[in-house]
Amino acid sequence: MKSTFATAALVALFGAAQNIAAAEPDAFFAKYCYECHDDLSEKGGLSLESLTPNYADADLHEHWIRVHDRLRDHEMPPKDEPQPSNAERAAFLKALDGHLHAASSKRYPGGRVTIRRLSRIEYENTLHDLLDIAIDLKGGLPEDNVVRGFDNISSGLATSATHLVRYQEAADKALDAFFAAPFPDQKSERVRMTGREWLEWRPKVYHKNILPWTYLDGDTFVYRGELWGDNSLFTKPTKLPGRYIYRCSVRARKSNGKPVPIHLARVKVDRFGRQDLEHMLEIADAVEKESRIIELEVDLPKGESIYVSPYRLKHFRYDFGSKPIPNDHVGPELAVEWIELEGPLGVGKARERFVGELERVPDRFLEKVMAGDRNGLPDWSKWNPNEFQKPQNRLRFVSEKPAEAAAKLIAEFLPRAYRREPTREQLSFYTGRATQMLDDGMPLDEALAGVYKEILCSTPFLFRIEKPGRLDDYALASRLSYFLWNSMPDDELLKRASEGKLTHPEELRTQTERMLRDPKARRFLRHFPDRWLNLGQFHEMKPDKLYNEWDEDLAWSMPEETRRFFVEMLEKNRPVTEFVHSDWTFLNERLALHYGIEGVEGMTMRKVKLPGDAHRGGIITHASILKLTTNATYTSPIKRGAWVLERILGTPPSPPPPDIEAIEPDIRGAVTIREQMALHKTQQICASCHVKIDPPGFALENFDVLGGWRERYRVAKGGEGIDHVEHPNHPRRRLPDWTEKPVRIHVAKPVESKGETADGKPFADIDEFKRLLLRDPDQITRNLADQLVVYGTGAELNYADRRVVEEIVAKTRKDRYGFRTLLHAVIQSEIFRTK
Repeated sequence: MKSTFATAALVALFGAAQNIAAAEPDAFFAKYCYECHDDLSEKGGLSLESLTPNYADADLHEHWIRVHDRLRDHEMPPKDEPQPSNAERAAFLKALDGHLHAASSKRYPGGRVTIRRLSRIEYENTLHDLLDIAIDLKGGLPEDNVVRGFDNISSGLATSATHLVRYQEAADKALDAFFAAPFPDQKSERVRMTGREWLEWRPKVYHKNILPWTYLDGDTFVYRGELWGDNSLFTKPTKLPGRYIYRCSVRARKSNGKPVPIHLARVKVDRFGRQDLEHMLEIADAVEKESRIIELEVDLPKGESIYVSPYRLKHFRYDFGSKPIPNDHVGPELAVEWIELEGPLGVGKARERFVGELERVPDRFLEKVMAGDRNGLPDWSKWNPNEFQKPQNRLRFVSEKPAEAAAKLIAEFLPRAYRREPTREQLSFYTGRATQMLDDGMPLDEALAGVYKEILCSTPFLFRIEKPGRLDDYALASRLSYFLWNSMPDDELLKRASEGKLTHPEELRTQTERMLRDPKARRFLRHFPDRWLNLGQFHEMKPDKLYNEWDEDLAWSMPEETRRFFVEMLEKNRPVTEFVHSDWTFLNERLALHYGIEGVEGMTMRKVKLPGDAHRGGIITHASILKLTTNATYTSPIKRGAWVLERILGTPPSPPPPDIEAIEPDIRGAVTIREQMALHKTQQICASCHVKIDPPGFALENFDVLGGWRERYRVAKGGEGIDHVEHPNHPRRRLPDWTEKPVRIHVAKPVESKGETADGKPFADIDEFKRLLLRDPDQITRNLADQLVVYGTGAELNYADRRVVEEIVAKTRKDRYGFRTLLHAVIQSEIFRTK
């Protein structure tokens, strides 16, 4: 017998549903749900009989959302149970949606986004942009918690005593870099060296490790063999940290018309960083028909150099045994005409603003200068810059009116650091602090550094505090800049905010476009896909030696394909459905070989139209994604399926029950993963999730641990039913001795990639499965909108936000689901513009 309380509750909830008899409001549950979900049965731990309609209660609210979504997605009632008519289901969902929306709208009267600390990356970028520095700061800060895959979500950005201590240390480090500029004042410079000039610059003691495998042709430096990075042609070490532009002019020689691949890499990276390719900046090609200028922009620490080196020439040690090249060696060769490093870019602007034209005096002459005595002082502008590293020669600031100078500079620094105009009280407090320090006898530069540090450790700098309701212009400027730049607003954005123009939709769109064209937008183009797709963890798993085709070229090319694909999608406003399937991608020779695609020569990444039978296109089938969703030895349909549901479709599965054992594949090849997983599907507690996880997981089973295509499972050794075959796409295939010395692998049972979606639609392989996904472009767009909103606002979505997301989807649909259109729709939405 159903309780009187439950009946009364259901009357309140469903009385408005026209297609359910008013006299029996719990008829829907009684007819379709109570058999499994009353107080006695409680299947899945859910009793609808006892589920009270208290939507303001957080736990009950989430229960009712799950009820709504499972009914909406036709997951309940089960397929083998009586089903409600479309009218009954629609009426039920409409009534429930109204109550959930109303309750959700009232849950956060102060706004869905709580006070938000700067993440490690945001903090570092902000100080880099504020002070025109480029040093590691995030490495000294505690790791940020990850929520929904992102590390910039307010609920995960807790603040501990450790954070406060580390922020003080980081502020000291940043200000030391800012104030400790060499003399004369830091400036950007362009340093170019021909190949001859570089060799003459290198001490002759190193020539013995260079000249036996190289030669000079006029001013051009020519490689005949490959050298270690620190013996290759590299730029002079940087004098200052910052952002630089590197250029080199290269040309292939004696290569029979084929490109010569080259590495552009940092010299000072330890062996642990090299394992994750942290040193690698670019892999490109030199061609024989013309000189090619290669350019890249990169952040470099002080003392770093960039080298250019061929890497498919014969190696001076491994091929030549450290002996001079034989006379009969004919090539190929790499000619480097010149190398150039320009930077730091934009340097000095912060110093002009926050230090001004204050005179700088060596510490040992400070008292004399402050006393007005300049007799007998040397001209330190002609000193060697290294002299200023000595404590007695540290450059100090002086002014005839130090308190007045400090007040002026603090008035410049404070609004930039606070990202809005400070209050009169805030400005008065910090100018007063400077005056007090100066009155206590502190030198001007120390007083300025002390006040700047206090500002950088204050709440308005470390936290983004927004008032309830619509964001004001300054708050909107910060939200937009931390979304697209991972950093503070620039002068242009703050100027528009001060004029009250940024909240106008047209101006907001104009500024969005301007910011996307700015080099700082590269931070969004790198950070967002790294978190959304989990691409930032690509190098964490090193493949088992069973996959011996893994090499440095492939390790660099895989994530590069995905990152360039993401950039192209945004720049060209490609339909978001192409994240699922496209007829193009970015390839170079190595990745094309891995994919079994012919006609791609050279290591330069370029946009390529895919053949119809490539089984590629869309990030789901990128090797980078396929690798990071596996284990070192074997693929996991569960891991891959869950990734597709969570990252692409926005329908993440529930976590597995704690007492369910993980599946360990049979590496002998006697039993396939599908045969093992069949056991899970027979367990009712597992079946409801596996019916959704398994389809994308098995559709991707034709891709191995490295994302290479396979028809049969690879195993470590032979046995019954196991064949020893040529590796179809091994990099040695391009060598002339492949026919005599092919690489072979053991293969066992055939891969089974066919399956059936949760709603009963069959598919034979990944190509058919992707076509099924493309039938619902709204869901693909809805998920990406959700991901962008969560990342851009720093808070998870509530039920009431669903209607705004639907408005975003509708606007994007009108422009053929363009990705750039979607981004603009998110930024213009009520969610983005409201706390």
